[in-house]
Amino acid sequence: MSPSPNGRPASPSLDDLSTVGIDDVLDIIEQRLGCRLRHEDGHFSRYNGSAGFPTEADTWVRLTWRKARRINAQAWTGFEGAQAIEGVPRPRWSSAVIWFDMVRDVVWRADEMTLADDPVLSVTSEIISDPFLPEQWWTDLRSALASLAGHATDRVCMSQAHLTSRIHEIYGEEVDTTITDWACAHGDLGYANLCGPRLALLDWESWGMGPVGWDAACLWSASLAVPQLPERVLALFDDVLSTRSGRLSRLLLCANTARAFKRSGLSAPTTETMAAVADSLLDELR
Repeated sequence: MSPSPNGRPASPSLDDLSTVGIDDVLDIIEQRLGCRLRHEDGHFSRYNGSAGFPTEADTWVRLTWRKARRINAQAWTGFEGAQAIEGVPRPRWSSAVIWFDMVRDVVWRADEMTLADDPVLSVTSEIISDPFLPEQWWTDLRSALASLAGHATDRVCMSQAHLTSRIHEIYGEEVDTTITDWACAHGDLGYANLCGPRLALLDWESWGMGPVGWDAACLWSASLAVPQLPERVLALFDDVLSTRSGRLSRLLLCANTARAFKRSGLSAPTTETMAAVADSLLDELR
């Protein structure tokens, strides 16, 4: 059983698959995908009910679950849909197995794909120390996001309605939140989904259309704990982050931080920084 953030063992929960017995689930994966998982090398998310395992065939299997009533058709088909995207380095998806677990009352999905060449840059979306990435990594990231932005899709990763609701909730309705520039985005661009020193983008459930600059804004937010990184992201993606949609994307992320503080009363490491950024963005947007 994995420890909780306070150091005590976590309560058993499907939100953290390392805390529950899933040997029967792994047996089904091996039988149906025809592979052998290296159980001892599994990686578990503490919060979103996912896990990943290398196989003896040097592939990777990602496992996740949903309650049947909460299955989102778009997110559930992100991996296979992403096969049409070109110019973005990522593991290549090959197959999936999906089944209903009557005992746990959940639907399981396991996806098999190629292994990324290099490890993820952080176990969480945010990064807390400089990974000292080579210049080529940043060049490749900019090229990859430009290629992705040009991909045509009817998928949506960030809607106008959600952006408007969150910003108005925190900063009031006098802010014009209308997005006029949209582009295809990864939708969850944090350091847990980025590999290095050779670039690869992981986890393609959320991709779709979003405000221009959304991915760059997410990376900026995830970089705030390392002083030099946010400035690097702002400079590299100035062409999109300096647009109105880029500013609104960053403001939404500021609103999310402020909302979390308002609801919990607990200050995060970036709460004050985000509040100061929000003030500046609001001045620019009004």
